[in-house]
Amino acid sequence: MFFRNRTNPQFLIILTCLLLSGCSVISVAYNNVDTLIRWTASDYFDFNASQQTQFDRSLRRIHAWHRKEELPKYAMLCTEMAKRVEAGLTSADLDWADNVVEERRIFMAQYISGDLAAVLSTIKTEQIDIMNMKFAKENERFRKEHLDGTPEALEKKRVKKSIERIEDWIGGLGADQMIKINAMLKTLPQNSEYRYAYRITRQQMLRELLGTGLSKNELEIGLRDWLENWGDGRTSEQKQIWAEWTNRFRLLILELDAILTPKQRLYLVKKLHDYARDFIELSAS
Repeated sequence: MFFRNRTNPQFLIILTCLLLSGCSVISVAYNNVDTLIRWTASDYFDFNASQQTQFDRSLRRIHAWHRKEELPKYAMLCTEMAKRVEAGLTSADLDWADNVVEERRIFMAQYISGDLAAVLSTIKTEQIDIMNMKFAKENERFRKEHLDGTPEALEKKRVKKSIERIEDWIGGLGADQMIKINAMLKTLPQNSEYRYAYRITRQQMLRELLGTGLSKNELEIGLRDWLENWGDGRTSEQKQIWAEWTNRFRLLILELDAILTPKQRLYLVKKLHDYARDFIELSAS
């Protein structure tokens, strides 16, 4: 919850509002997220005028639906999580959080797949080439961020970013807490190489899906499967590494929860309630 980073397709950018660092930022970001998605999609595919019109129309409808129907669910999720944090987190609470977030992710994937297919079934070979070039740039950026450098330097950067995220959620850390959290974070397996290989696989799956000349209905089924089953494409080794990382991450969350001060717990609870309030206000606007 504090700093989990899941890889999601660009078309699910709306969901990243949940991960923004400041409650006041959410309103600005959410009210402009349609513009962000529009720019991102155009950057990836260089839509022609007809495709852009169709994409924009679908995006407006999806954004309106998401505001009205999904944001209240996010608010309830945050409120419920606040109650659980206040009482002290358990493994069952983490199970609950994973399940409800995954439920919303899958529902979102199902909801948008038809609109995506309607546009992406019309793209041409040269537009897929543009997507490939964009993927290459993003992959190079990933390598520079997560893979270039010595293992020691990469771990130091990873730990630093994780601590920044933790402090954003719970406020400042004491000296003893900092030592313990540093030690906890270093127990997480390094998985950047596997993440990189996996993203390449997922991109290839999308390329094959878009380049096979499927009808709109066939492409909708394929896109829904690609979006829903986000773990597809992992090798046995990647699945093992991911499972190990997930288990260690869960233990880290519970260990971190156990050393929170009353002030830090209150800070986190208040932040979750602030998120819930912002989601409700956005839903009604």
